[in-house]
Amino acid sequence: MTSTTVPLAATPSTRGPFRLAIGVLAVTALTVVKGAMTTSTGSGLAFRDWPTSDGGFMPERSLTTVPGFLEHFHRLAGGTVGLLSLALALWLHFGRLGDRRVRACAWFGGCFVLAQGLVGGTHVLKGLPVLTGVVHATFAQLIFATFAWIAYQLTDRHRTTAPVTTAAPGAGRRIAMTALAILVVQTVFGAVARHSNSAHALWTHVGNSFVVFVIGTIATAFATGKLGQIPGIRPLANWIVGLLVLQIALGFVVLAIRPAQGKQPENVANLTTASVISLHVLIGASLTMLVALLAAHVFRGTRRAGPQDAVA
Repeated sequence: MTSTTVPLAATPSTRGPFRLAIGVLAVTALTVVKGAMTTSTGSGLAFRDWPTSDGGFMPERSLTTVPGFLEHFHRLAGGTVGLLSLALALWLHFGRLGDRRVRACAWFGGCFVLAQGLVGGTHVLKGLPVLTGVVHATFAQLIFATFAWIAYQLTDRHRTTAPVTTAAPGAGRRIAMTALAILVVQTVFGAVARHSNSAHALWTHVGNSFVVFVIGTIATAFATGKLGQIPGIRPLANWIVGLLVLQIALGFVVLAIRPAQGKQPENVANLTTASVISLHVLIGASLTMLVALLAAHVFRGTRRAGPQDAVA
């Protein structure tokens, strides 16, 4: 008796929700960049009220000053992410699209975005304390990863990926999740360094970057070596390794050019430095997203085979 892999049962079309999830990812990436620029230029208190800015929704200073532009349009981008995530959850829920897990994940993502907005508002109203700044920065990257996972679950690749037969069920999951966890820890260290200007947090972040590189390389090497026959594993691994190398190199550039005084309003005079630092933040978020996707794909490809995965 032989077994032949076949696609899982067909589901209603998820092409529209998938495209919306990609839209959420794109706007989230823009929000991450705007947030990083706001922090790097010390523009977080350009408006001291929230959710309005100077009591309105399109204040004059948002168009006439750099700090006002960065802070206000960061808020608008975050609000757009919230509206799009709500639309995605409603579309999946009332359209009965995808499986129960992806619909639940979409609602979780929407609630996550709402929590992120509330933390950001509290951060402004309380005068930018370190705690809310760190939570806000960490949540941003986790939201990026969450919606990448949602988008992945809406693809045909997720639906048709068969469990591997050359590795034990569950192989590679622990190392993939370890890589993801260490990236989140790295995000926290970086956020503490940015929001507190702590030298201890900064050098911990620098030292931990090599741990991230080693663990990330091991995770991708295992995935390609043991699970490389799963479609999509190798391209993900290649992107992760490439970005890891780029991120470490860029990290040393940031270390050399970062303002010694930390996030201060006068930093707005050097937008080039702020842009380089913000690129470093965006690549960090992208790495978290890609490793989350790798982990999701590893989990999908190493599940135990069921009757729906093979026919005699």
